Amino acid sequence: MTSTAEKIRALEAAGADFEWYPTTDEIINAMQQDILSLFKKGKIDTWQDRNNFYSNGQRPDLHYYIRSFLDVGAGDGRIFNSFKMLNNLSIDDTYGIELAQPFVEDLIQRDDVFLVGHDFFRTTLIDKHYAVIFSNPPYSRYMPWVVKLLQEANFILMYLVVPVRWEDNQEITIHLNRYDVETLGEYDFTHGDRPARARVNLVRVMSRSLRAESRYDRDYNNEDESFDRWIYEHIGSFEGKETETEEEERHLKIKQGTIADMVENYEYEMNSLIDAFKALSKLPVRIFDDLGMDKDKITRQIKSNVKKLKNTYWQFAFEKLDAIRRRLTEKTRRDMLSRMAEFTTLDFNEDNIYSIVLWVIKNFNKYTAQQILDVFDALTSQDYIRAYKSNVHWLKDDWRYAQWNGGKGKPEKYVLDYRIITHCYCRQYGEHDSILDDLRVVFESLGYPIPEWERVDYSQDGSLQEFTTRYMGSGRDYTEKTEVAFTARLYKNSNLHLKINEKIMLRFNVEVARLRHWINGPQDIVSEYDVPEEEAVKMWKEPGLIRIGQSDILQLGFTPDKRESA
Repeated sequence: MTSTAEKIRALEAAGADFEWYPTTDEIINAMQQDILSLFKKGKIDTWQDRNNFYSNGQRPDLHYYIRSFLDVGAGDGRIFNSFKMLNNLSIDDTYGIELAQPFVEDLIQRDDVFLVGHDFFRTTLIDKHYAVIFSNPPYSRYMPWVVKLLQEANFILMYLVVPVRWEDNQEITIHLNRYDVETLGEYDFTHGDRPARARVNLVRVMSRSLRAESRYDRDYNNEDESFDRWIYEHIGSFEGKETETEEEERHLKIKQGTIADMVENYEYEMNSLIDAFKALSKLPVRIFDDLGMDKDKITRQIKSNVKKLKNTYWQFAFEKLDAIRRRLTEKTRRDMLSRMAEFTTLDFNEDNIYSIVLWVIKNFNKYTAQQILDVFDALTSQDYIRAYKSNVHWLKDDWRYAQWNGGKGKPEKYVLDYRIITHCYCRQYGEHDSILDDLRVVFESLGYPIPEWERVDYSQDGSLQEFTTRYMGSGRDYTEKTEVAFTARLYKNSNLHLKINEKIMLRFNVEVARLRHWINGPQDIVSEYDVPEEEAVKMWKEPGLIRIGQSDILQLGFTPDKRESA
């Protein structure tokens, strides 16, 4: 376990020591005990806060839960670790904002933390909501740090570690007027992991919506409080409308440009969107009445547009980033985006793109197993499968006849042929089915990468397209090999003729069989695939393939000592 002194040396070496003074155990414990006391006093965990806090079990085993927790300036993640040590208080979803690169690298590697930003002052908070926010800001910058939190953050509870002189700061106290505020204690870092003489207060900031007796007592939704307030305070005037030509040019730039172009374009669109909505306050009230507009409608529209804009750019990034596109099939990319609600609130900038790429690489193997099975099933057809020798007797008639005439259907275990005719529908605007791109992803995961410059030409009609793979040999013959991975012929009638390298197809079939437990050892490979025993043993023990479906940052098909890592 790395000591605090070692972490500080790493920060200093990276030029990233941004006044990191780790929160002491005493302060962390005080915050946690305060949250528990609020639960027990019934001040949270009420019906209106069921989406933020809840509890289950019976006393004395009552367990309390926080739905979402954000640590602004997460450091080495010790706040998150401290909650794991508790028996009666847990967090469902943990989020962090952290600038120091050594800490960023470590937090990305964790399965339980999602980074929503790196530079706090460049992170948008108005469209996010958390049950609890904690922050121990840099001592010298605490005033603008706290003001930004109070102006933009949506929360039920917020705990701040701030210098004892905070009450003398008028700008902070003005923003605190809309909350219930209580100082929970005075502490110092004299005996902390990084000693300092500074004296601080732990301050609890509570949304007043918690005091409402019923939904009718609440004149706003606490989840939208800062968003509504921001709109109320910042709405300005329209400064013109973008032309259709300008819009088309921007979208063309998104699709054809670099990631830097995408970030620049996103910032332009986001700023234009905000500037446009700011303009509304300069319109006379009668105009709003005549147009049937009110603040709630405007707020909902801004929210919808902001979320849509962020999600759109993350979709573009998932399609464009090689590190993602090479590892994830189209279905996996789509499923990941749809499952991760964070993408609707995650700012699209270089720091967050970097975090997401590293996260995808780390979690690559978790998705690879299902991707292999999905592509195998997509290529499965009654005309291109052969039943295992062990169950050939199970099906003698045609699969299609068996399916539609009360038969047994396809074999329970089967081998996919290396010659396949399937469909690949090309649609307008350059869109197409993903099967060929997905096949490339699977081959790379099996250790047979195809160069990026070998792209599919979807405009061809029957012409042979050849795709090569470059991989390293093994054993005594550890040299680079170049072979044809597969050939494809695309036809205007949407037929796709595939001829796959027999060696790669064998590996593909064996991995599917392993994942579906159709085989249980090298002897099954020998008997079902007519593979020599020595080769079968090697295939079964291949380290890269054993990692399929496991959580490992190494790219599948590459051994850790000699081959390229992810």
